Amino acid sequence: MNNSAIRAFGIALFLVGALIAFATRFDFSIGLPTKASTNGEQVMELQKKLVQANQEIASLKEQIKQVPKENTEKPNPSESINKSVDSPKNSATMTLQIYSGMAPYTVAKKLEDGGIIDNSVEMELLLANAKYARSLQIGSYEVNSSMSLEEIARLITGKKQ
Repeated sequence: MNNSAIRAFGIALFLVGALIAFATRFDFSIGLPTKASTNGEQVMELQKKLVQANQEIASLKEQIKQVPKENTEKPNPSESINKSVDSPKNSATMTLQIYSGMAPYTVAKKLEDGGIIDNSVEMELLLANAKYARSLQIGSYEVNSSMSLEEIARLITGKKQ
């Protein structure tokens, strides 16, 4: 009976050793004591970062206050008409490449980055509309900033109306 008790004890030690080796190999936490992480250190570090962020915000607010006010006169309506007439001459033009599997977000972002549209979210929402959804056509398209969002959407989806 003494030999069986020693054998059982040896098998138990082997299994515990194998379990510990397995746990450390695959980084399992089985209740073994690990490096004690103190929340106090983390809290102090986060508080320092918060103080720095607040200081940066305060300095940026001061810089904003020091910027001279722009001319607050109301714009002349005739000037805005002239600007809109001149805008086609100054319009940005780009070749938009659409590949297989390209998402509306990517297309809208490319158009915004190319200076064709001002807000990529508006274009993304338009392309997600049931009228244009899943209709992006693979190809190369010449677009310019004088085109409306609807015109661009019709062009790149192949929709006539």
